[in-house]
Amino acid sequence: MRNKRIEQALEDVFAAPCPIGKTAFLKQHRRYELSYRRLIVLQVRYVRWWVWLLSLMLSGFILITVSRSGKSALWCISAMTPFFALMAITENGRAQLYQMEELELACRMSRQSAILARMVAIGLFHLFLFALLAPLLAAYRTVEAVQAGVYLLTPYFLTAALGLELSRRFRGRDGLLACSAVAVMVSVLGQLAETIRPALYQTENLVLWGVVLAVVIIAAATEFTLHIKRIGELQWN
Repeated sequence: MRNKRIEQALEDVFAAPCPIGKTAFLKQHRRYELSYRRLIVLQVRYVRWWVWLLSLMLSGFILITVSRSGKSALWCISAMTPFFALMAITENGRAQLYQMEELELACRMSRQSAILARMVAIGLFHLFLFALLAPLLAAYRTVEAVQAGVYLLTPYFLTAALGLELSRRFRGRDGLLACSAVAVMVSVLGQLAETIRPALYQTENLVLWGVVLAVVIIAAATEFTLHIKRIGELQWN
């Protein structure tokens, strides 16, 4: 048991003096508050340049392939988007891959906030590309804009959900390989679906796609929340 009298005596002996000129000091050295918008801009600069370039190249590949082949290349829409999610997940886990997590934990800003801002930046960029692709694909009369958007988003969020789950269970290169395997698996499933069950890409099955999309969005949001929570526990420890 602790001796309260000894603790009180120590507090009396080592009592800190009252601060002198505290208000003037704080006014002279104001704390620089980093807004979330500024944090996102900083994280955009942190993301490697080839992530943005490869995203643009994949978008161009989807547009060119589908526009030239028409509905026979609908698999391309669902087969390419898993690699968008793979880029976001691997960029998110770059510190873990190079064993630099402790350095990020020692930074001024919360690692949770930094990763969240990074994922928001990459995710918004990918959604912006999808928003451009959907009406362009519809302009070539291959699919409707809403239908193209669903085909783009469903494998994207499915890969994100599975990849985030695996990144919490595997670390370093093992996690990178596991996420890559998931992206390839989802991509292959997109191609097989059109080959084995082409009816899945018919307009009457769009409701089914919408239900699956809602499920994978919820799953991805849940996994991302768990991922951020794990980072917070690591930082606290």
